[in-house]
Parts: sequence; structure tokens; C-alpha cells
Amino acid sequence: MMTASPTLILLPGWAMAPSSLMALAAELKAQLPGWVIDCPPLPATSDDTLEIWLDDLDARLPEHAWLAGWSLGGMLAMALAERRRGRCPGVITLGSNLSFVTRHDWRCALPPATLATFQGRWESAPERTRSRFFALVARGSASYSSMIRYLEAHAAPMRAEQALAGLSLLAHIDLQARPIPGHCPRLHLFAELDALVPSHAGEAIHERHPDSSTVRQLADTGHAFPLEHPEQCARLMATFIKQSGTGDAHEH
Repeated sequence: MMTASPTLILLPGWAMAPSSLMALAAELKAQLPGWVIDCPPLPATSDDTLEIWLDDLDARLPEHAWLAGWSLGGMLAMALAERRRGRCPGVITLGSNLSFVTRHDWRCALPPATLATFQGRWESAPERTRSRFFALVARGSASYSSMIRYLEAHAAPMRAEQALAGLSLLAHIDLQARPIPGHCPRLHLFAELDALVPSHAGEAIHERHPDSSTVRQLADTGHAFPLEHPEQCARLMATFIKQSGTGDAHEH
């Protein structure tokens, strides 16, 4: 699928509806006049296979679009960019890791037991479990209670099997073996007080890809920083796109 205008895709995080990113999308439209800013939903699948998720996104999203995403959305953006290669001019992630959980070769992540707890509790108490997950997302926000309400208001409706598939994907997705091509510019935004993705993951990513990755950290905010600080995020994103020199690489 081709796109006639330069396009930026914004993918939401697990359990979140596209509406959660509308404030960020509005700021990006102001910063990038003439661009199409699209916020599609994550795949509605009960399959936890990464390739199935990528097949869905690859079929729905326009080619030669910049790919961006928050949390799981950013991980999927990175994986899709690796698949598309020359058909992706750039990638931007917000609070996204190469692996959501720690591994023997990637320590800058969430303990696997924490995610396993959410998986184990979801079937018996989905609403309570989602609220506990949102509590970690909101931690570090200046107004914790307000952010919790925002997250609840913009939660994605999901069947149990869809929610569990997303959690399972978070548990096993490992992007270390899926390097994005070096010619594809990457901006990785992290938050100082993130309770789900340690901010020092950014340093580890930059060490692995020093020539093609740019890392920025937002101070005094947590995992919900794209929702809490949409103007600041949009400014960083738009500046990076303009400076990359690939902003108009939407038609080949």
C-alpha cells in the first residue's frame, strides 16, 4: 500500500486504544504540516506469534511510512521496520525496549516474574489485573491519579484471549536478533522514572547501534510520558524526522 503524503504511524501500547495517543498525534500534526499522522489499533488476534502480528500490520499500514509506537507499539514498529527494510524511512520508539523482560544477554528490562504474575492473574481477575498494570504505567507521572483515570478511559476493549496473547508476546519478543538496517534512522525516547522499561535501556541500545540510533531521556516522568508530555515528545520526534533528511522519502 503506497501513501501520497509523508506519513507517520503511531502504534499504541498493550491494552491501550489508539485514542490514547490522540493528543500526541495532534501535536505532531502541528509540528509536521502536510503530514498524515495515523493511529491504528494493534492487531486484534489471539495468536502470540510475532510474525502474525507483523503480517497484520504490514498489510494494513502504508509502505514508506515512518513507524513509531509506544511500549509494545514501539517494539512492533522496530520489528516491522526490520522486515520492510528499504520500505521504511525511519523508526521512533517511546518507552520501548529490545526485550520487555530480562534475558541472559539483556539485563535492562522488567523481571520475567513480574510479567508472569500479570499473565497468571488475568484469567481470574482481568479488570483488577489491568488496573495493577496501569498503576505501573502511571508511576512517575506528575499527577498519578489523573493518569490512572486517563488510562482507564482509553483502555482498548479486548477479549481475554487477545489480552493474554499480547502479554505472551511481551514475554517472548526479543528484538536483539532483528537489527534494523543501518541506513534507517532511529530515535528512542525513554523516561527517567519508567517502572516498566528502565531508562538505562537507552544507553544499552545506543551502545549496540551508535551510528544509527539517537537516544533521548525525559526527566521526571514515567512510562506514560507520551500521554503526559505530548508537546515535548512531538517536538523531539518532528525535529528528528526533519534532521534525518528522510522525511519526504515516502514514494519510491
